[in-house]
Amino acid sequence: MKRGEDWFIREDWTPYYRWLEPRLFHPGRWAVIPDAPGAPSQLNDSLLPEWPFGQKGAPLWHMDGPIDRLLRLCEQFDRVCLGWTGAGKTLDTPEYHARMEEVAAALGNQWPVLHMMRGTAVAHLYPFTSADSTSLAQNGWRYDTAFDFGDRWAGRRAYADALERGGVRGRLPVHHPEPQRPRGAPALRPDNDRVAAQLGLW
Repeated sequence: MKRGEDWFIREDWTPYYRWLEPRLFHPGRWAVIPDAPGAPSQLNDSLLPEWPFGQKGAPLWHMDGPIDRLLRLCEQFDRVCLGWTGAGKTLDTPEYHARMEEVAAALGNQWPVLHMMRGTAVAHLYPFTSADSTSLAQNGWRYDTAFDFGDRWAGRRAYADALERGGVRGRLPVHHPEPQRPRGAPALRPDNDRVAAQLGLW
């Protein structure tokens, strides 16, 4: 991208796989299968057979790609990641919610296991199984405190909970006040989950 190319394919992922292998040993751990953002879907599909760790990997569906590919990935893998590639790469936009409505219509009431990349700010709006946050990685340290009562992660966990509930984000655009969740699909977490007031302590 720095060279002005639309996308770039690394020829050899062996060093990454070697680094990753001991980290995937523990049950429940998984990693994102490498691909090339912006590359055609067919090219990214060709990289999937090179993944050496089976269902411990989750392919990434770029949300500007065909929804048919998302459905196909959901049939092939236990978990699929969604990556927003739309306007401004900001998730909480009318364009993002419109695309998610198309995804919801395609998935119906039975959502597979989906992980939203950089998506904790919108995770409570859709039935994602998990989400990650660059904001948490960059700003979580700001919520560390000496008054953690022996739990050194208390502040960061409270910040993560607030991100998931939408407690540290702006209001939705006026023209899209209530993003639609498929009928019968559960929220990511119950509203009364854990320490909403903790952020006020520090």
